[in-house]
Amino acid sequence: MKEYFLLLIIFQLFYFTLLQDRLVFLYTHFRHGARAPQRIGDNFYDMLGEFWNTPGELTGVGQRMQYILGLRNREKYIKKEKFLSETYDAHEILIHSTNYNRTMVSCSSQLQGLYPIREQLGYNLSQEQKEIAYPPGNISQEIQNAVDEIESVALPYQMTLIPIRMISDNDREMNIGEIKECTEENNAIFSQNSQNVQELKDVVKNFNGKYAESLNKYFNKETASFDGVELDDICDAFLSNYVDKREMKEFKAKSGLDFDIFKEDCFNYTGDLFIYGYYGDEEKTLAHLESSKLLRKELYYMKRRLDADISAENEDANLKDFSRPKMLMMSAHDYTVTSDIVLLLYSLGLNISELYHFPRYASQLALEVRATKSKCSSYSDYYVLGLHDEDELFNINAQEFINKMERNLWSDEKINNFCGFDSDYNITINDEDKKDNAKTAYKVLMSVFICLSAILLATTILFGYKYSKASKSMPPIDQQVNYNPTNTTNISTK
Repeated sequence: MKEYFLLLIIFQLFYFTLLQDRLVFLYTHFRHGARAPQRIGDNFYDMLGEFWNTPGELTGVGQRMQYILGLRNREKYIKKEKFLSETYDAHEILIHSTNYNRTMVSCSSQLQGLYPIREQLGYNLSQEQKEIAYPPGNISQEIQNAVDEIESVALPYQMTLIPIRMISDNDREMNIGEIKECTEENNAIFSQNSQNVQELKDVVKNFNGKYAESLNKYFNKETASFDGVELDDICDAFLSNYVDKREMKEFKAKSGLDFDIFKEDCFNYTGDLFIYGYYGDEEKTLAHLESSKLLRKELYYMKRRLDADISAENEDANLKDFSRPKMLMMSAHDYTVTSDIVLLLYSLGLNISELYHFPRYASQLALEVRATKSKCSSYSDYYVLGLHDEDELFNINAQEFINKMERNLWSDEKINNFCGFDSDYNITINDEDKKDNAKTAYKVLMSVFICLSAILLATTILFGYKYSKASKSMPPIDQQVNYNPTNTTNISTK
């Protein structure tokens, strides 16, 4: 009997612990999977002599990476945590991607792992639905046979289709470095970092010291060393080939490099470029420009979800609200994940150099917001766990996390002023400029109108004069029946 009560107490304690440490909100920001090199020649060969169809596109290896990441997230957040539903629920997940093929395909690949086909998670149709589920137009027998073969499922293999929202450059949620209107300020920051941060110079110098001689054997470069951009391009091409298991026979034979060691050094070199070259200034300006908007969006959805969890009224309705998703996903790039990590650590006052590591292909940053009580009454009853892949970045009270982030993230106004945009994300034009532009446009339009009018008047006069001269010299209509178009002597031009 004592053993029974002991087991009951253990079970209750275990259950209570689970209630206390339940996941309430999840944000994931992941880099795309393995891809082709960014720079490919006109002949579709990269600088290491390997052929690729298109630059920067996600490879089969990259798709597999993301699929496995989706399986891992399913195992943790669906199977183990019971956080997300077994089948896709549009209320639960909000998904964004930058406007690149490799990030969109990465997102789709990961979602197939999160809701895999083998689990048969798609829609089933009733007999009545099957009879009406045809588009307008004729259906051939071959198509009908294919439809009959899948029987009652909506799509073959019961595939789950999940919407992905695109973030364009003009939306300015991410990727500030690619917005051309902000180029001058952006280049100034790059230049400042490159000139003022000695660590960056040391990174390039050390990499040259280790590999310049070997690389020169392949590239036949006249100078003894490579600049930072050249090394970055070489590493980019090499890593794409290495991860895709290309042999790179000519490059290996001429350079004599140990590819396994060179791979690690290239990843580390790229990571150092990001930290020292792109985010090396003390104010972390580029990190603010690239990630302030996104992290403020993440905070917005986090608080919406916590408010719904705290509220006892209409709990089911609150948790089914599309504006209160359980999970916010972002498919992006190495520098955007880096930007998030740098800005998070900077805002929380943590040591960036100790905690940051370069996000490799399919690397994931996750922010898990967890409850410390079975029933929470304020943000202080939750904590935020920051994870980069398997490494813990921080564990901080949710109220403290929100306060520090909101205090440090740049506002829209500050970002717009820095880049020269107005509130509608257009180039700022003051009132005087607008008046001058309006006057200029009016003058141009009037000039065009006057020119067109003059041309029309001159054409009319000339045509009328020629017509009157020709009509006087033409024979009567009844004499023109046998007119020979090859003989124009019967029409006077005088």
